[in-house]
Amino acid sequence: MDLFGTDIPPELYLPVMFVVIIIDAAVPVVPSELLVIGAGTLAAHSPGMLPLTVLTALAGSWVGDLAVFLLFRHKLTHFLDRFRWGRAVHRGLRNAIAKAGNSSTYAAVVAVRFLPAGRTASVAAAGIAGLPLRPFALAAAAGGALWTAWLVGLGFLAGASTGLPPEVSALLGMVVGTLVGVITAAVLALKKHRKARRTHEHPE
Repeated sequence: MDLFGTDIPPELYLPVMFVVIIIDAAVPVVPSELLVIGAGTLAAHSPGMLPLTVLTALAGSWVGDLAVFLLFRHKLTHFLDRFRWGRAVHRGLRNAIAKAGNSSTYAAVVAVRFLPAGRTASVAAAGIAGLPLRPFALAAAAGGALWTAWLVGLGFLAGASTGLPPEVSALLGMVVGTLVGVITAAVLALKKHRKARRTHEHPE
C-alpha cells in the first residue's frame, strides 16, 4: 500500500505495522496511528483482514508497553545511555513524561494513551513507580484494546463509507483522530488549570 510514500507491499503491511507500534511506545514521534488507521481502511475493502488487523495492532501495543515498562522498572535506561541513538530515545521518553504528566496509575495506562505522547509517558511512569507487572499487563491490554478499536474503527469507517482511495480515507481518519486527541488534551489541560487556580485562590 502506497501510504504517503511509504510504499509498503501488502504482504508486509501488518508485520511493518506491528514493529512500528512497538517502536512507538519508546519513540512517540513514530506515526503508528497512521498505519493502524490505514490498516483499518484496507480491512474495509477486504473484510477477512479485519480480525488479523485487530490482533496485530493489539499485540504490538501490548508488547511495546511491556518493553518500556520493564525498561524503566528495572532501571535499564543506563543501557540506552551507552549509545547515541539510545540517549536520543531516553531523552524522548523523559520529555514525553514531562509533557504528558507523571501519572503512574493503572487508569492512566488505559486512558492517557489517547493523548499526544500519553502512551509513552504513562507506561514509563508506571515503570518508574514500580507498579506490579501482572496488573500493569492487564491495564496495558485493556488500554491497547480500546486504542486498537478506536483507530482501526476510524480507518474501517472511513474506508467503508467514503468510497475514496485507501490513502485518502486513511488521511481522513487520521485527521479526525488527531482532532479528537487535541480537543481531549485541551479540555483536560483546562480542567487542570481551573483546579490549580481554585486551589491557589482557596487554599485549605
